[in-house]
Amino acid sequence: MPKPATASSRYIDLARKLTEEITSRRYAVGSLLPTEVDLAQQYGVSRQTVRAALDILQERGYVSRKKSVGTRVESMDASSPYVQVVASVDDLVRIAANERREIESVKEVLLDRSTARRLHAPPGSRWLLFGGTRVDARDGKVLAIANFYVDARFAAIREEVLARPQTLISSIIETACNEGITDLVQIADAVLIDKPTSQALKVDENSAGLRIVRHYKNIRNEILEISETIYPAERRSLLTQMRRTRRGLY
Repeated sequence: MPKPATASSRYIDLARKLTEEITSRRYAVGSLLPTEVDLAQQYGVSRQTVRAALDILQERGYVSRKKSVGTRVESMDASSPYVQVVASVDDLVRIAANERREIESVKEVLLDRSTARRLHAPPGSRWLLFGGTRVDARDGKVLAIANFYVDARFAAIREEVLARPQTLISSIIETACNEGITDLVQIADAVLIDKPTSQALKVDENSAGLRIVRHYKNIRNEILEISETIYPAERRSLLTQMRRTRRGLY
């Protein structure tokens, strides 16, 4: 049987349908789309789903939205910029195949200013921290220190994450919490490895390392998960690819 549509997939499906309506010229440039109420009735979804779908169209340049005016069609063929692909699904699958995640501790944390700055996250925000390592799936050698911060609102997934350590936490958030991950932002910094980390990784203190911080965000630009991984420089390289893509295509 086909899997029933989730709240997170409905707005993506609706965004795709509305994009097709615009590009097929059902709605002319300069015209207004039906109201949120009318769209919700027409497609049998909630107004929240309509708003999330319109957010996607606005982000991709198809429409503009103005209070007391409505949603205006701005383009039938949104521009084709170059976007930076920092981590594709294939990349994550490849890493998952070669590296095994081991979770060694779980605790609730409140980010102080120093930690928030390091993670590029709001100071004073609350998170559920899963601390552990990444090890080589072939020989069990520790490859990196890996910490995963989950928005404290989703603390209920704690036991599922512990029971399924090799499953992407972002996937568990999507399925268990009805939250769609629409953006992945990656920040890479060169670091000097401190003493506790050097002992865990069996490398020299103050040797070169690579810290990779990833933000998993929803359509509202809220950070739902943060991963922080520290590799010795010789154990990890970072490839950045620039890809030309058509906005509005999925």
